[in-house]
Amino acid sequence: MLLRRFRHYISRWSLLLLITEFLTAIVAFYVGINARFMIDVRPLDEFHEDFLLLRAIFYACIILISMAATGRYQRLMVDGFIDESLRVGLSFVIGTVALSLIFYSFPSLFIGRGAFALALIFTFFPYLFIRKFFYDYMLDLSLIKRRVMVFGAGENACLIANLSLKTPSNFNVIGYWQLPGEATHIKREHICPGDEKLVDWVRKHQIDEIVIAQDSEFPKDMMKDILDCKSDGVLIVDLPIFFERESYIINMDILDHQWWVLHSNGVDQGSGQEIFKKIFDIFWSLVFLGATLPLMLLTSLAILIESRGRGPVFYVQERVGFNGRIFSVMKFRSMRTDAEQDGVARWAQEDDNRITFVGEFIRKTRLDELPQFINVLRGEMSFIGPRPERPVFVEILKKKIPYYTERLRVKPGITGWAQVRYGYGSSEADAAEKLKYDLYYVKNHGIFLDLLVLIYSVEVVLFGSGATGPRDEQQNQ
Repeated sequence: MLLRRFRHYISRWSLLLLITEFLTAIVAFYVGINARFMIDVRPLDEFHEDFLLLRAIFYACIILISMAATGRYQRLMVDGFIDESLRVGLSFVIGTVALSLIFYSFPSLFIGRGAFALALIFTFFPYLFIRKFFYDYMLDLSLIKRRVMVFGAGENACLIANLSLKTPSNFNVIGYWQLPGEATHIKREHICPGDEKLVDWVRKHQIDEIVIAQDSEFPKDMMKDILDCKSDGVLIVDLPIFFERESYIINMDILDHQWWVLHSNGVDQGSGQEIFKKIFDIFWSLVFLGATLPLMLLTSLAILIESRGRGPVFYVQERVGFNGRIFSVMKFRSMRTDAEQDGVARWAQEDDNRITFVGEFIRKTRLDELPQFINVLRGEMSFIGPRPERPVFVEILKKKIPYYTERLRVKPGITGWAQVRYGYGSSEADAAEKLKYDLYYVKNHGIFLDLLVLIYSVEVVLFGSGATGPRDEQQNQ
């Protein structure tokens, strides 16, 4: 089951796993300190016992953020236990570095090298056991999956059938209710028998949820049966909400204008939310500018060396921003200076021969995006948001893709929901797929979702996810 919190859906198994590991880290923190005392006669007062709980919570939070940054709460045991152990190990390396830097900056938080090392050990191995237990005894239990009946058996219902084939899913489709005269796109064995009343069949099969997915107008004579099911506690959802919850997208192929008008609450954030967003943008931009300044200097030097000082380090290009305003985006140059010498804008392709050796590296590691912190501080961009696109492509895409201009209702970002969930695009088809994630962000964006994107972006940088395929950068020298 998925829970909606802060405009975002969270699976119950992820939440349960997170809570379990959070409590485990707190216990391990205390165990580490007590184990250290077994070989250390110093008084407990030196550890500021009154503040141990706060420090334990802080320790647990950093470990959990590090786990989330490597995708440990988005996926579990995807490539087996060995790979999971390595990923958890990497998470702990990141957490150790982060905690070490924090302890160095704030010595009063430090608990000693020995206690810190023991706390990490007593956290790491229980985490592996917990994850193995979850995978073997929790995730595969059909009891924790929602039992779903799809109201319809046509093209819309087929979308759910295709979605259910993806693993892991949070639901089991028990049957499809075919309507009179409706074309069938579902296998006959999956269609509910027509000799029972809908409400009786739902009760008999203990259905938790009904997804309204008929192709034609809702039949008035079925309203009573659906409401009877709702009275029994069965959840009734429409198809767009179902896709939003299960795939974290807004599928514009099944939207109508009225649905978007009624549900796009993120379009109006209010003055308070806008202030928080601005503070978030400025704070993180200054933090990352300071932290990455050495990398920016090294990147500049590498570009100069590769081009033998003949090409520019940066390039500036027009992009479409908030409400369609044009602004100049800044990036490190990753293509040859003659990439578009004919003046024709092109989608970048996989293995694009216009990309330089240094450019390929900085694109995969996202170092080419670092100068855009300046755009954020100028107020032209946000830290999190849909990636800004070139005006020429926006004009083409808004004519071919429904709702494309809706992504312009928020400021473009350095990273965004589409970047951490889908990656780069190299065609109009990719732009349409990315728009589904951009619309999800437009509808649901807030500080919580921004923090999630920020954390997930660490995984993108570490493992290059979303960077191996083509991307939308074009050079305009």
